[in-house]
Amino acid sequence: MVCAAQESRFRENILPCPDWITIREHFDQLPKPARGWDDDGEIWRKGWIFRGQKEECYLLEPSIERAYPSTDWNEAEYKALQEFQSKAGLHMEAARLPKPGDKLGWLAIMQHYGAPTRLLDFTYSPYVALYFALRNRRKGESAFAKVWGLDAAALRKQAARTSREADKAVREHRGLPAPRLRRASLILEDMTTLLQRTQEDDRYWDTSIRKALYPCGPRREHFNRRGFVAEALPTKHNPRLSSQQGVFLFNGAESRTFEASLELMMRGVETQWYKRFRVPEGALQEMEQQLFQLNVHDLSLFPDTEGLAGFVRQKIRLHW
Repeated sequence: MVCAAQESRFRENILPCPDWITIREHFDQLPKPARGWDDDGEIWRKGWIFRGQKEECYLLEPSIERAYPSTDWNEAEYKALQEFQSKAGLHMEAARLPKPGDKLGWLAIMQHYGAPTRLLDFTYSPYVALYFALRNRRKGESAFAKVWGLDAAALRKQAARTSREADKAVREHRGLPAPRLRRASLILEDMTTLLQRTQEDDRYWDTSIRKALYPCGPRREHFNRRGFVAEALPTKHNPRLSSQQGVFLFNGAESRTFEASLELMMRGVETQWYKRFRVPEGALQEMEQQLFQLNVHDLSLFPDTEGLAGFVRQKIRLHW
């Protein structure tokens, strides 16, 4: 089968994974998620996020871009969000619905039920991503599947810097003074201070995400010029998102595609902040069997009736 999608902007750091042993070695070499504080009281992070795709040539492309392949996707998303919000109460319990202004929460529900959004599904688990790369593939569908890996710490660092630059552009546009900077303590003397600084960091990031989902004026111009892609999670998780260790990436540059925005924002980053794990079709059955033994299968990732049916299909195919 020939893939009709255009080639990705990210053509380097391709790692051939001909068998289960090789791909496990590659996954094990990546840093595990961690977070802490250095001696200057600054927060540090490490860890990667992953996305599996059945076709090697598929782009990092949210469903809203596939549905509306132009720079007008932001208007289409706005109309889709309005339509969904106006009717969701007829089909869902009120307790399950986000607050009216919680755009990320609403987009997450829309994503869950298949409506087009700017959100792109990733996971903290490379093995979950690998499973989605091989799940429900038809034999002979394509020669290779692919797992994307992105350095989440490097991504967040660049997104935070871009967000601060956008804040500065907004202040200058409005003629506001720069905020007063609080001198960081060199030594965190007690857990209360550490807790407070963690809470401050989380609040700042949540605020940055909200601003990026509603960019306007100088902020919109800055994101469109510099690119902006950020990691985000809604306040309320659904069972699938939780079981899959899921996380979303979204594009804040409304005049650019996801990949163009990501490339712009990460331009100049010296580290290998992305990797593409290339898996040949002939290795997929072995990998599916190995993942099944690790309890990565339809029933563990889809804790509902659909997952149960998929689990039965898998057992028939693999064992019966």
